Amino acid sequence: MNTQTPLIITSLFACLVTGTAHAALQGRDLNGSAGSFEAYYDTVLDITWLADANYAKTSGHITSGADGSMNWAEANAWAANLVFTDGVNVYDNWRLPVVGPINGLSFNYSGSLNGSTDNGHNISAPGSVFAGSTANEMAHLFFNTLGNKDLCAPATSIGFCDGPQAGWGLTNEGPFSNMRSDLYWTATAYEPRAGEAWDFYFGDGSQSSNLQGATFHAWAVSTGDVAAIPEADTWAMLLVGLGLVRAMVNRKRVAL
Repeated sequence: MNTQTPLIITSLFACLVTGTAHAALQGRDLNGSAGSFEAYYDTVLDITWLADANYAKTSGHITSGADGSMNWAEANAWAANLVFTDGVNVYDNWRLPVVGPINGLSFNYSGSLNGSTDNGHNISAPGSVFAGSTANEMAHLFFNTLGNKDLCAPATSIGFCDGPQAGWGLTNEGPFSNMRSDLYWTATAYEPRAGEAWDFYFGDGSQSSNLQGATFHAWAVSTGDVAAIPEADTWAMLLVGLGLVRAMVNRKRVAL
């Protein structure tokens, strides 16, 4: 009985999984178009980001401003009503990014520059107190996935900023399009003050709150992987690997 072939196939699939698991952003096709991605799966946060960070403007959403901005209620409704289809699958589970306590326990509403509280700068940024935290989805994308820098370097004392650090701001958009160096709404209400919600500023990397009636940008995400389909390079690796397995099996048969 030949036991090597299943072992080879198992090892092949393990290599494929390992090769793709370390990619922070993996392209996803939502409309069946060849050669383009409409979304990117974030393997660390386990969410899927729309590829267009200002899709409200691009799609001509009727209630958004000329630049795609909306108030908080409109932004939440816009995301919840998004629907994409590739003709077979329907992708309609969208929302705004969320904010959780940076310490994993409870919100700390005092201001900070070193990422030790939820209201301020360097939330989850490298060098901050809670570096790499996944509690705040937009902050993690800005600092950890895309490698952008806050206006202020992570400081050791709250409230201290020794001037702008080199290279601060939205310098890397990654594979996304239409990212704005501006305020974006989160889906999370700001509990200390009624009528406010958390926002994230892609201009300088800060997190704060604003009145829900203000008009900011909206970026839709979906929980989990909306379309867990191997990418083209993964299929190519698979086909090559299976070809090698078949060749080995045929060689063994000839030898027998």
